Amino acid sequence: MMSPEASPTHIPMSRPLRYWMCLLLLVAAEPSRAQDLVECKRIDQEQLAAATTETLLFLRCRARRISYEAPRLKGVPQRVKDDLMFACLDQADAVEHQLRVRHGFTRESLARERCE
Repeated sequence: MMSPEASPTHIPMSRPLRYWMCLLLLVAAEPSRAQDLVECKRIDQEQLAAATTETLLFLRCRARRISYEAPRLKGVPQRVKDDLMFACLDQADAVEHQLRVRHGFTRESLARERCE
């Protein structure tokens, strides 16, 4: 059996260098979490026309989840957190309005569905 030092794939690394490499990997992983949240873009007319009550429930639940998660993001300015939260709420509001106007739903009928 070969020792790790003799292995051709083993690269000797000092302890401080290993520490900094791990730290960089952790820092690089954090923005991906924030990027997952930044998906509340304006809905175009075609998407609005095709929206269903299931779409509305999904958007409401996502907006609710983001309203809980956004304040916990570290290193993100408060304005960005607020913009993210309100963009997601705006999506749900736009779909709700579309369902009420085009399909005759009432606020009460649309409010019956709840997030789990």
